[in-house]
Parts: sequence; C-alpha cells; structure tokens
Amino acid sequence: MNIKEYIWEQFDHVVVYDYEFRQLEGNHPEPVCVSYKDLKTGEVKQQWLVGKDNMSFYNLSPFPVAATLYICHYAVAEVSCDIVRGFEKPRFIWDSFIEEKKMLNGKIKRGFGLLDTCERYNIKGVMNMAHKTLWRDTIINNYPKYTEAEQGGILSYNLEDVITNEKLFYAQLEKLSFNNNNHHQIVSQAIFHGRSMGVCAQIEHNGIPVNLDLYNDFDKHYEEVRQLEIEELVKVFDCYEGEKFSNKKFAAAIEKEGLSERWPKTDKGRLKTDDRTVYRFAEMNKAIQQYRSSKFIIESRKLKGYLIGKDGRSRTSLNMFGQITGRTNVSTAKNPFGAPRRMRTMIGAPKGKILVYADWKSQEAVIQAYLSQDQEMIKAVKTGDPYLSTSKLVNAVPQNATKESHGKIREIYKQSFLAISYGQTPFGLKNKLGIPLANATFIHGAIIKAYSNYQIWIQSLKDRAMQRGYFITKYGWKYWLSDREMANPRSLGNWPIQSHGSEILRRAMIELDETGFEISMIVHDAVLILMDKKGCVTKIKALKQIMSSAAYEIIGSEIPVDIEIIKDTFHQKGDHKTMWESLYKKLLKVKGGVR
Repeated sequence: MNIKEYIWEQFDHVVVYDYEFRQLEGNHPEPVCVSYKDLKTGEVKQQWLVGKDNMSFYNLSPFPVAATLYICHYAVAEVSCDIVRGFEKPRFIWDSFIEEKKMLNGKIKRGFGLLDTCERYNIKGVMNMAHKTLWRDTIINNYPKYTEAEQGGILSYNLEDVITNEKLFYAQLEKLSFNNNNHHQIVSQAIFHGRSMGVCAQIEHNGIPVNLDLYNDFDKHYEEVRQLEIEELVKVFDCYEGEKFSNKKFAAAIEKEGLSERWPKTDKGRLKTDDRTVYRFAEMNKAIQQYRSSKFIIESRKLKGYLIGKDGRSRTSLNMFGQITGRTNVSTAKNPFGAPRRMRTMIGAPKGKILVYADWKSQEAVIQAYLSQDQEMIKAVKTGDPYLSTSKLVNAVPQNATKESHGKIREIYKQSFLAISYGQTPFGLKNKLGIPLANATFIHGAIIKAYSNYQIWIQSLKDRAMQRGYFITKYGWKYWLSDREMANPRSLGNWPIQSHGSEILRRAMIELDETGFEISMIVHDAVLILMDKKGCVTKIKALKQIMSSAAYEIIGSEIPVDIEIIKDTFHQKGDHKTMWESLYKKLLKVKGGVR
C-alpha cells in the first residue's frame, strides 16, 4: 500500500480547499469565495460569499469534519474563514506550507509560498506571480462591489489555487514517502502540525482583550508622551540628537556603561544596534534595558504593539513555525507580546471576565533534565527552583538560602545555567554577566561538572545531528544544519530544548481549544486564557492539568504551571513595573494629572 492509498483508506473525503478574502488589520477576514475539490471523487464545489443572496451558504459545511482530510497552503487563512462562517474547525489538516518548511527548514530562509514551492517541484501549469498579484489586488481593492466579469475571474483564479495545491500535495506525498515508508508517522505528524495551525486561526480570531480607555489615552497623547520619553532617556542613556538616533552618542553611552570592549561590532567596525544584541545586554544592565524599552516608543510616530479591531480586541499573525525551532515569531510592532514587556499593561479583561496568564515554570530547565535524563538536573528541577538549587549544589550559597535572601547570586546562576546549556564558553559568560574571566571560568566549570550527564547527552545529540545533517523532534519538526553550523556546532545546543518546548505548546493549545478554553494568546512558554469569573477556580485547575499533561506527552514529565490573574490591566513586576509607572506618569502629566 502506498501513502496515497493509506490516506484514502483513512478518510471518506480528501479535500483541497482555498478561500479568497479581504482582511483589514486587527479584524477578522471577510470571505469573498471558496473552492473545494474532493480528490477521491474529483467533485469540485465553488461558493461566492459576498452579498445577502449568498447568506444561505453560511453555516453549511459541505464535508463532514470528522471524516475529512483538509488540504490547504497556510491553514490559518482557510480556517480563519471557516470560523467567520460559523463552521466547525477542521480536525484533520494537511498544511502544504508547513510540510514544505519541515523538509527545508534550515536549507532556505524564504520561498515557501505556493508558487515558489511548486516551482521547486517543477510543477507545470502554475499561474505566474503577476497573475496572482492582479487578482489579489482586485479582491482587496474592489471589495465588496465586484462586476460580473470580476466575479467570474475571481472564482476561476480561486480554483486555480486549488488545482495547483492538489499537484503540490501529490508531489509532497511522493517526496515524503521516498524518505520514510512509515505512512502512519508521516500523516499523523502532518495532521498534528496542521491542526496547530488551525488552532492558531482560532486564537487570532479570539484576539487579545485590551483596556481601551488606557489604550485610547496613550494613542491620543502619544506624541507628547514620546517627547517626554526622549527627555527622560537622555538622562540615563544619551544616544539621540533631538529625535534622531546618533551612532556617535550611542558609542559614548556604551563606553560610559563600561561595555565598549564586550559590545559586538559590525563588519564596518560600528557597534551593533539590532534588537537581538541590545536585548542580550539589557538582561544585565538597567540603562540598556531602559534604552531598549524607550527606543520602542521614541522611534515611532504612533503607538505600536497593538492592532485594534472593530470589536476592541488586538489581533495579528502569530506566525507559528516562524523561527527555526518552530516557535512563533510575532511582530514587535503589532503584537504586545513582541513589544517591550511594559506595553502588555494595556491588556485587560472585560467586565465579568478574567484573563489567566499560565506559564510553565522553568520550562527549559525541565526539558533539558528529562530529555537528557541527568539525575542531578532532575533533582534540581523537582525542587521547583533549579537555579537556586544549582547554586546550592556547587556551594555558591548556603543550603538554607532562599530566592529572597540570595536573589542576586541565584540570578547569576540562572543566566549561567541557561547559557552553558546552550554551549556558552567561559569567555562568553564573562561578557554576558559582566564579571571577571576567572569568576566566569569558575562558574562555568562548576555547572559543567554538576551536570556532566547533560553535557554528554547534548554533545552526543549534536554529533548525531552533524552525522545525518539535521535535528528532529519527536513529532517531526526538523532543522537542517548549514555549512556554518557544521563548522561551528556550539550554538546548536538550544535547538533541541526550544523546539521541544514548541511541541509542548502545540500539544497544549490543541487540547485547550478542544476542551473549550478561549485562548487569547500563546507565548513560547505560556498561554493567555479569557474566562468567566464565575466558576474560574475549577477551570484554572483544568487548565493547569492540561498544560502539565502536554509536557508529559512530549518529554515524559509534567512541568508545573504558574498562574497570574489579570483583571483591569496586565500588571508588571520589577524593572518592567518601574518602567511602566514612569511611562504612565508621563501620560498623566500631558493630561494635566487628571484621569
């Protein structure tokens, strides 16, 4: 039995489908038409969805969800339109976009669109990009008033995409089964990842509830607040000439912080200013942290971090699988969880509801411990605080030390634990923590010795990946190593940890959605859930159990879950709270101190 025969045996219907739609930023899609082709029967169905005369098509799914494999290219788009129409979400999804990413992740960085993908397979009869652009522009710009000729052209164009994706589906089946004769594994892994994309569509549809009074205040007075932010930043980290960023002043500010020797440079010898570099140093330096947070405000002419829809909720693409580890890659300008943390304060639950922010506690440390089966590391994570436990294990703090009594040393060992697990050298640790090389070497050596079995495991995993050319998770997310990584594999220690964390998140979000939880947002190691206040205690208990069990499915151990309740606003802690309060005081000032 070949893989096509296997699939045909499993499902009553194998359907390729595609929507055309318009979607304004922050809002739900507005479907224009949809085309289906049942590959088992050859039957084609098309529906025009614009106009009152076509409302009869709504709430009438043409195929039984429980017995149909749905095939689409980037399932978030199609499932989002299904949700708008009131359909039950597909349970079994083959996303040809994700399947292609799984086969080429690491080999190429872009080119996963339908046309580019078909070109790689040498599929004939595919429309060109100019043709696709013409009809996309027509659909978006002329909505909802299309001429009869445009309606016919849009339906024809829509069906072309379906026929094209049919050809791609067959080509992918051939390629996947050539490398793996385990048909069940190929299909089950494809459906797992496809289903997660369908749940992403639901999460984007739900949106993030926002404290609109607070948001609108900041939006209205943004320019005035921005000017005050510049004035405040220059007292702490002076890198602007008026409103314009100055590389010269930035270099002087970095030198003032004593970071000139450690700060990485571009090929032209300038200090790097990309967000990744700044974030790295912001973890340990408050002035840099303030600069990064203020930069988000200063270098924009309007309030960023949110896209508010007509219903008052913020929504934008989650970009699941956007990072090489399979993590989401949300926009820093359009999503509050991509923006500096203080911007999350504008998230708030509507009346009668609460938001629950549930995050896996020390997720990466637990994943490391149980994947490697390092018994000392397992003991450390079982204490509930692996970082304090590590500092005790190497005698850096007394055995009766607490997070409150030895917080600074715990933080050093937390940063060291995570960095060393990902291949950080003593020299790199010195730069990260801003401590003498001798101290960094001592800490590095102590942690390596304490968790020697983990080091053996991660090295053997790298060696195996180097031999075959790729890493792969239990559920089939794959990353091909580049020539650069083959030459220097040290940086690859984080991939197995973060990628399995991503699989845990996908497992949890599918189960939470199936159980009826309204997911407002997913973060790398957390979910944001909206629920009624009434009966929330029971629901929170179920939420924690689902998340813990998802971890067990992936790594063989549950991971404890911490809970934060959000009512009017998403309150911050520590430095992020201080920075928010500073920003809020500026708003009060420009409003005359009155709310």
